Amino acid sequence: MFQSRALSFQARMVLALNVLYNVADALCGVFVGVYLWVNSHDINVVCFHYLALYLVTPGVYLLAGWYSQRFDRLHVFRIGVALHGAYYGLLLWLQADAAEHTVALGAMLGVAWGFFWAGNNTFNYDAVEADKRDYFFGWMNALVGTARFAAPAVSALVLYVAPVDEIGYQLIFGVATVLYGVLVAGSFFIERDATGRPFRLKRALFPGRDQRDWRLVMLASATQAGSFHIFYFLLGLAMYIETGSPTTVGAFTAFQFLAGILVSLAIGKYITPQTRRPAMALAAALLVTAGAIIGWDITVVSLVVFGFVRSVALPLFMIPYSSIRLDVIDHCAEEPAQRIEYMCASEVPLAVGRVVMMAVLILLSAEFDELGIRIALFLLCANRILTYLLIVRTSVVENGEKVVR
Repeated sequence: MFQSRALSFQARMVLALNVLYNVADALCGVFVGVYLWVNSHDINVVCFHYLALYLVTPGVYLLAGWYSQRFDRLHVFRIGVALHGAYYGLLLWLQADAAEHTVALGAMLGVAWGFFWAGNNTFNYDAVEADKRDYFFGWMNALVGTARFAAPAVSALVLYVAPVDEIGYQLIFGVATVLYGVLVAGSFFIERDATGRPFRLKRALFPGRDQRDWRLVMLASATQAGSFHIFYFLLGLAMYIETGSPTTVGAFTAFQFLAGILVSLAIGKYITPQTRRPAMALAAALLVTAGAIIGWDITVVSLVVFGFVRSVALPLFMIPYSSIRLDVIDHCAEEPAQRIEYMCASEVPLAVGRVVMMAVLILLSAEFDELGIRIALFLLCANRILTYLLIVRTSVVENGEKVVR
């Protein structure tokens, strides 16, 4: 599948772990919000679950980053994966009572996220050379998109054939729990990096005047918070409210990821440092257009159109953005080992952005009901303009600077 001359064994293993994680997450991740809503019929229950998740994640991420630097990144990765399995196992055990423990469950998932992403983001940095990052992230998005296309389609089929939805939810949550166990086993093929180092977060968290590029990346992180997760659960919930069918939610989610697969492959193959700016500009324009469509009215048709356009725009923006972010870390880090500190620091504005946007969503939905949700979706899309305006001011984009390590 992979060109061995282009990607090392470690890079291919990191890709495989990301695919396996996304299969497990896509099997049931989009259904958590639906599951909580079905058992409460209160969107605030769902929102407070994710608000707890976003509040807990950054502190745990920093703790996990410290542990990675002082001991071993593999440990925090495995802890994060194991906690993901425990989270879905707890959903299985609580069943319909899960809605009564929504904040605690969100906090638990936040701990799992913090540990997992502290380990996984370090793998993504370490696995590939700087001049192959666009190619690597192109493969990453295409393979993850394939996993996220197939998994919810399977989940939709399971929910369709299950005698009652509750049994279907229990089955897919159970399978995801098993997959997380397999993921822990797969991590033993990743090389250890157990050299103890000091954890010096201050320079990365509070960049000085000599780190203009990193300050721009930190600001950009706050503005692109909604892209990764808020859209994911909110669109699934909106489709369920419109149709009342979890099977439709699974098919809708699968459709979105299918739309982005070919785009990811093309971008990863043809994108260069010189074409990053126009690619991101086009993506921002597409996303704002999609936001205007969904902001006008929420129907099954508008959700499908929005999902398609967003699925094209997301890899078109995030593949060059991810490469730029790592290139900036190459510039700013005084030594390669500091990459953990910079990745941990960027999680803080990302979390702040998520919390702000989730609070806005809660307030708007409480005040304006469906109109509030439509406004929140448009604001999430419009944020991409700010992200673009910030990230293109970095010297990596303005001057086409490259770092080869």
